[in-house]
Amino acid sequence: MTDSEGQKSVALAKCIRYHSQTVRLSLQQVFKPFGGVSNLVKPGQKVLLKPNLLSAAHPSDAVTTHPLILKVATELIEEAGGKVYIGDSPGSDSQVKAHRVCGIDQVIAETGAEALIFTNHLNYEIKGTRKRTIQLAAELAEVDLVFNMAKLKTHSLTGMTAAVKNIYGCIFGMTKGRYHFENPMPLDFSRFLVDVCLAVKPTFSIIDAVVAMEGAGPRKGRPRQLGLLMASPNPFALDTVAAAVTGFHPAEVTTLQAARELQLLGSELSAIRIEGLSLDKARVKDFDKGPVSSGNIGRLAALLPIARIRDILIGRRPYPRVNSELCTGCGVCYEHCPAQIIDFANSIPDLDLSGCIRCYCCQEFCPYGAIELFRR
Repeated sequence: MTDSEGQKSVALAKCIRYHSQTVRLSLQQVFKPFGGVSNLVKPGQKVLLKPNLLSAAHPSDAVTTHPLILKVATELIEEAGGKVYIGDSPGSDSQVKAHRVCGIDQVIAETGAEALIFTNHLNYEIKGTRKRTIQLAAELAEVDLVFNMAKLKTHSLTGMTAAVKNIYGCIFGMTKGRYHFENPMPLDFSRFLVDVCLAVKPTFSIIDAVVAMEGAGPRKGRPRQLGLLMASPNPFALDTVAAAVTGFHPAEVTTLQAARELQLLGSELSAIRIEGLSLDKARVKDFDKGPVSSGNIGRLAALLPIARIRDILIGRRPYPRVNSELCTGCGVCYEHCPAQIIDFANSIPDLDLSGCIRCYCCQEFCPYGAIELFRR
């Protein structure tokens, strides 16, 4: 397969459980159409495995990339002669804590991998959806290749989070909140996500969909066993196929909508070649796409071709509110609100919805699921 053919291809494989040999065979299957790991990694190259480490969550919660996927991928890369580093910038919790709770420390202890802790940033010039400067983790310059190890989940803002959205973790620390504030509308934010992905240029992307998340993702949805691994050198093609597997209309996933605006390779399902398991056998008919994408307003907004009317409907998307029975007053929502509209005069946070940009960071990072979405 030529490089251009590989950029149009997505590999699918069954992986029914998190078992070492099962994961190894499935990963080998999704690497095989692209010449295997040895065709992607040359001896001596430094490879960053960039997982989804949204927060310090146990692997069974399906919030983060499962550590066994990372361990076996590390072993395969080491067998090809590569040196593996594992790193991400979590949305909440420290990277050190996330590595411990999410099982990354154990992967490092059992392999030759090392932790790559993001501590600083560098400016990258990119001309994608528009010309802009993006601050990315400076440590990216220390590696030769980035392997994007995503988790398949629903997302309240973008509809779905998978390969493209996962690259947002290459932005260091609280800078992510500023970018949310500067790009409050879902499509504008997704255009920014596309630009981040174009700036990082991951060599290869893998989606852990052995157990995905449906419903109110990306943190407090329901784990859903899909029994799949998906992979491609092209993160946009990979997400296009992942959306088709889970029943999303392409326009319901705003990162894909932004990619289609640029006519990026992989943004049209009809132009993608599926390797391995067929798309028909991989499809899930009853996947719960969550409160935003599955609602009537979200569906109409996705399908309307008239941009002005679509923007009006998107402007009617839900607001966050606090479920006082679940809230513990931990303050995580306050710390991660880009618009700073949360007040803690009482033990329960008070949200000033007049200034809310509906980025859903509060809902995404609340460890207790106490932030719900509603339409006013």
